[in-house]
Amino acid sequence: MTIRKATKNDAKAIIEMINELALYEKLESEVKIDESVFVSHIFEKELASALVAVSGGGEIVGYAIFFHSFSTFLGRAGIYLEDLYVKKKFRGQGIGMKFIKTLAEICEDEGFGRLEWECLDWNEPSIKFYESLGAKRQNGWLKFRMSREEIEKISKI
Repeated sequence: MTIRKATKNDAKAIIEMINELALYEKLESEVKIDESVFVSHIFEKELASALVAVSGGGEIVGYAIFFHSFSTFLGRAGIYLEDLYVKKKFRGQGIGMKFIKTLAEICEDEGFGRLEWECLDWNEPSIKFYESLGAKRQNGWLKFRMSREEIEKISKI
């Protein structure tokens, strides 16, 4: 199993797995992905980055999408991991660890201060995995989000 930087040719496989992840998280109604916009944002504009896990047979079996964050308190950049997903039949083989290790190496090489992500509060297998790595839950913070509808409304004020 190898981890490598994703290419445009991997977009369809990644999008399939995004839909699998949404199904697992019971959020399939929220998926509104457009392949051309996805390709543009990840591979052309480089607004985020993607890694893929590739089996010995060449099958893409997992992905990680991440982007740079910044901590004003640390005065340095970090990585925010948006998604980490491994196909069900390939779980338990250390692929998730390889993704986290690769991201940690990027952080180390760049002198970044943090590697952060979110996890649904009911996803016990993932919570146990992350805590086994030494990751700490963040308390005292509330997550906020504006959808396209709210963004459009505010931008016209």
